[in-house]
Amino acid sequence: MNLFPCTLVYVDVEAKPGPNSTNRDPLSYVSQAICLNNSLRRVGMPALTIMTNAPALVAHRLANMPAANRPAVTTLTATIELPKNTPFYAAHFKLDLMDQVAETLPADTMMLLLDADMVALLPLEPDLIERCARAGVGAFDISDQVFPAYGSERVVADLEIVAGGRLRNPRWYGGEFLLATPASLRRLVPRARASYARYLSESARLRHHGDEAFISAALNALVDEGQALIEVGAYQAVGRHWPGNNYRDLRWFRCCSFVHLPGGKTLLEKEARFDDFAPDRFWRHLRVAHLRGRVRHAVKRVARMLSVERLATLSAYALRSVKS
Repeated sequence: MNLFPCTLVYVDVEAKPGPNSTNRDPLSYVSQAICLNNSLRRVGMPALTIMTNAPALVAHRLANMPAANRPAVTTLTATIELPKNTPFYAAHFKLDLMDQVAETLPADTMMLLLDADMVALLPLEPDLIERCARAGVGAFDISDQVFPAYGSERVVADLEIVAGGRLRNPRWYGGEFLLATPASLRRLVPRARASYARYLSESARLRHHGDEAFISAALNALVDEGQALIEVGAYQAVGRHWPGNNYRDLRWFRCCSFVHLPGGKTLLEKEARFDDFAPDRFWRHLRVAHLRGRVRHAVKRVARMLSVERLATLSAYALRSVKS
């Protein structure tokens, strides 16, 4: 089974930047995609294809690279419409990307949809690729991160609103990794478009916004109807890392095929300046960013503790004043 690694770079200067983006350059995701492609080349995987609504701008940004090192560029035909101030605005167009890929991929090739702010550290295991090919879909279940952070009842409620009914075993899937056959995509896309329509109409009721909401709802509904799905996170096909987060020991990520760095976009953009991806250099910079993040988390915890302590002290003073 062949793989078609692709990523979305949707350019709209009028749209609200993503919540995790600090670079206001609308083409900063191209730099991240360059780093991702360099890492794919290093582990012997197929070159990345950037699917974009602005192919001329993206090609211009890539023009100074050696031709052999460039990601491919394909025009994305965007069809969906949504308010430009929607959180994760650009990511919604992954739905159009999946629709387009479903109609163009040969039957012996699986779409490997990746976020641009990722790196490949190891090739995907052939056995895992084969399992996903037989099942039709491989997805990254991050329910264990999302449910505790926002409350399982609230997350499940959002999923079932978008799905349009009760789900047997609601799961939340990360948008950074999706492995799917063309046949499975042709089943997923219509269901995702229906979920997207409900997502838009019910937007005011939802706590969660972005592609993960309606894609997760569609995947859950398909699974309830019998669609097989391989959860790739358990195989360490992908891990999501935030600087300073101790959800996973940093060493755990070394064994992942892909690492997603939503809080490390600047690091990836700096890495893109090099002709080749060097894991030792990458890990050195990631460790520094991680330690800085740990310090920031510690300072915030201390500040919260002091705030609570100060509030308690002021409350005690006020109570004594009332009594006196």
